[in-house]
Amino acid sequence: MTRTKQVKGKKVQAKKLEYLSLNLFLRQPKKRLNAKQIIKKLKVKNSSDSVQVALDKLEKKGKIEHVKDKKYRLSRDFAFHENSEVETHDGYVDMTRSGAGYIVCEGLDQDIYVPARRLLKAMHGDKVRVQVRSRSGRKPEGEVIAILERATEKFIGNFQKSKNYGFVVPDNLQHPFDIYVYPENQGDAEDGNKVMVRVVDWPSRPGHNPVGVIEKVLDETDTHNVMMESILINHGFDMDFPSGVEKEANQLERVIRDDVISKRKDLRQVTTFTIDPSTAKDFDDALSLRYLENGHMEVGIHIADVSHYVQPGTALDKEALKRSTSVYLVDRVAPMLPEILSNELCSLRPDEDSLTFSALFEFDKDHNIVRRWFGKSVIHSDRRFAYEEAQEAINGAQSSYRKELLALNKLAKVLRARRMNEGSIAFESPEIQFELDENNHPIAIKTKERLDTHLLVEDFMLLANREVAQYISKKSEQEIPFVYRIHDKPDQEKLQEYSLFLKELGFNFDYQSPDNIRDSFNRLSKEAKKDEVLAFAEPFAVRSDTLDWALNTILISLRPSGVMQTCWYTGYWKKTWATPTAQKKWSLSKSACT
Repeated sequence: MTRTKQVKGKKVQAKKLEYLSLNLFLRQPKKRLNAKQIIKKLKVKNSSDSVQVALDKLEKKGKIEHVKDKKYRLSRDFAFHENSEVETHDGYVDMTRSGAGYIVCEGLDQDIYVPARRLLKAMHGDKVRVQVRSRSGRKPEGEVIAILERATEKFIGNFQKSKNYGFVVPDNLQHPFDIYVYPENQGDAEDGNKVMVRVVDWPSRPGHNPVGVIEKVLDETDTHNVMMESILINHGFDMDFPSGVEKEANQLERVIRDDVISKRKDLRQVTTFTIDPSTAKDFDDALSLRYLENGHMEVGIHIADVSHYVQPGTALDKEALKRSTSVYLVDRVAPMLPEILSNELCSLRPDEDSLTFSALFEFDKDHNIVRRWFGKSVIHSDRRFAYEEAQEAINGAQSSYRKELLALNKLAKVLRARRMNEGSIAFESPEIQFELDENNHPIAIKTKERLDTHLLVEDFMLLANREVAQYISKKSEQEIPFVYRIHDKPDQEKLQEYSLFLKELGFNFDYQSPDNIRDSFNRLSKEAKKDEVLAFAEPFAVRSDTLDWALNTILISLRPSGVMQTCWYTGYWKKTWATPTAQKKWSLSKSACT
């Protein structure tokens, strides 16, 4: 702006005119201007011909591009790569309910705020290029100048049909556009139908609509099914896999070869079973138990070895990375991997050999671990238990493997008691369970009962996670790249607010020291079982960041082998560290890693 004032009402030299014209485009990167408009905006006395010469030079250098009617705009390639005066970043859109968004960029301490009118029709999760326009205070504000990658290409909406064309109006109000559908791409859709449409052509210019193909007409009489599909599609999840991914999955070997087994610890003769919800279709972890000749007991915790089937760089690997997780709704799952993997090859089904990662622990008669082993294995599950079935066996019902269940339950209780004595926090929030009819429609809601078998499985998974983390931390003088999830110490102000909140409910929460905080949380958990008001207040602690440090979660990743299994280990404090390196980490982070 200052430079423009300096030349106001003057005739400037060609080189400076070229610079001022480019600067004008840089300040308004989406604006289309001709020579006369530039003269008016710069307020110079140069002729249209001289400005046109400057524009021709800028176009030749690739800094601007001709649109039509002698109008030009800033070249995107120049804006993105060559101009050091314009601050641009690549990141992902985090959309707000108001329609505005924050662009989350790697390497930046702050997200870039973008008003709705400057999002360029970007949607939640899209990868975009953003130009910083201003920094009012500490908060940067910008404008999306390019959409690099769409998070989703499928949408649910209402189809509006006319004689020569049709539009799909998306249900999600955060999608600020209608999708144009040519007659040949409308299929059997009729005016007013609820449809699923896939966008095949995104507009490169503002004001234009994306073009799509109707892939499915939804049965509006089945309101529940439409709602479930809408939830998944509108949040960018897809029930179907690309044909290349399905083809790759179908070509995987169904039979485990002998040469594969020979490279693994063979545990197929060890008593092994899974314990899962009664409605589970995939079984990704299992427990085993055997008694050794020295009178000790060996417990195995096993997880499916997905990395054997999903190799780095394959279509399966790329699709799994894109999806990141399986999504569980009331009556269905949008899986991270095709069904042949999630429900078959990588499911530890009974009476089948399965490839696994295993953690084996030898316990002496005092329930102390005297030997550990971690590695690739092959197992054979003898039985699939539902939690309720395993609990009935523990309670006295006749059942196969009752002896093993009783032994594991006894050991789990010892491990749990030790964990509590060492600083773990006992939070048990009630879990909601939906009862479905024969058509998978919800008909009732009830609180899921917490059984000993739930706690049994949790305790052994926590054991495996802690031991793997400690094993890695001790493995070498050099740190091995590994994923630990460490939470900062609590925000004292928020902790104080929570304490005052509980005081109003008649509960004294002492937050003066880590030990007092731990004891207060455990007392709260016990009192919540007897007091409905405290039972209402307890979950707020789990959801707030006041408890982040105490929950002390570790994310265990078995990369680079290709498989990631996630479990949670709660509440171990400084005294669980055994190495100087670990003690140093504690002093730096003020919270335990393992």
